[in-house]
Parts: sequence; C-alpha cells; structure tokens
Amino acid sequence: MNTAIAVCDGKISPSLGITKEFVLLNNDSEEQIPCHEKIPVFLKRHNIRILICNKIGNCMLDLLNTMGIKVIPGIEGSWNEAANLFRTGRLSAGDKYSCADHGLSCGACAGTF
Repeated sequence: MNTAIAVCDGKISPSLGITKEFVLLNNDSEEQIPCHEKIPVFLKRHNIRILICNKIGNCMLDLLNTMGIKVIPGIEGSWNEAANLFRTGRLSAGDKYSCADHGLSCGACAGTF
C-alpha cells in the first residue's frame, strides 16, 4: 500500500500546509519527492492510500478522508523512525493535530488545496 510521510528538513513537517516534499514508502523502498503542486493532487497522482503527518487542518483531513486516504496525524520527529514504527504496526496518531492546536484557522495554510 502506498504511504506518504510529510517531511521538511529531514524531519516530519510541523504542519501539512507547509510541506514541500514527501517520503513515499512502498513495501521496503523509500523515495523522497518534492511536491510542486496542491497536496491532494500530489497524493492522488502517486496513488497514496495512507498519509503520515503532524499538524493538519480539519478541512484538509476531511478532504483526504473523502478521497480514500487514511491520515495518521500528530506524528513528530524523524521520518525514518516513523517509517519503522509504521512498518512494524506500532505507529498511532498523536493527540494534538488540528488547526486549533497550532494556532491557525482553517485555510490559513495557503496553497494546500
């Protein structure tokens, strides 16, 4: 199943809205790809079924769920560690991940839709 991790400077991006690249996981392979388009378009084009990220707005979360993309939000730190936890079935969503949790209103992360 194709999985994407939102990254920034080698770590999981603090907010999906500022993500400029993704690490794509497919079986045992990993590929880091820059994102130069709207995030939902990028994820759909790469047939992503699961997204691992940190902060995400509620409206983006709803949109991705509608697209059939399962989101595992609230993940911080090293993307390598998150990938390892995911592959071993030990990655679970964090408690705080919504727009309100990072002080922005819905839609404040311009350019993500």
